[in-house]
Amino acid sequence: MTEHRSSRRKKQAAATRQDILVAARKLFASRGYAATSMAAIASEAEAAVQTIYDSVGPKHAIILALVDTIEEEAGVGEVRQRLAQTSEPRELIALIVGLSRQFTERGGDVFAAMASAAPTEPDVAEAWRKARRNHLAGARYVAERLANLGALESGVTVERAADILGVLNWGTTWQQFTQDHGWSVDQYEAWLNETLATLLLNNAT
Repeated sequence: MTEHRSSRRKKQAAATRQDILVAARKLFASRGYAATSMAAIASEAEAAVQTIYDSVGPKHAIILALVDTIEEEAGVGEVRQRLAQTSEPRELIALIVGLSRQFTERGGDVFAAMASAAPTEPDVAEAWRKARRNHLAGARYVAERLANLGALESGVTVERAADILGVLNWGTTWQQFTQDHGWSVDQYEAWLNETLATLLLNNAT
């Protein structure tokens, strides 16, 4: 009976946390991070403010939790595994591009909220820098894999390849093309795959 109660409490706590994250995500997207209060999140989630602190934490902890949620939804772990397993240069590029597409489609609202809040919110700024560091680390990893496979174009260093991957495949670049310039995600993904192959890979690949 005690184990049953404990299991039920854990499920209820997980459901409450999920309700809070869904509510916060909706408000961050519609109002912006700075304009969203903890009280507003509590009202939207139909929970007490203290429950939010107990379940997730302060507001910056909520957006960090949302980033973790998006990474899970985008299948980051699976993509990392596939990146480590493949030895096909074009597939390496397609995998890292596809991951950014997943982030854009599934988490563009959260990253837009982070980008707008980062200049004035130190905690969000640190989260934004962390996301950027993780992205650049992924770009560097792919660049090193391409180099080890002998696939990089003559004169293209690992550093240059990582820079190109890091900029063209960054979420804000995706959003500039798809939101500001009206490209579809299919169009940008196809263009990016071909452009990166042209810029980075030698004729042997």
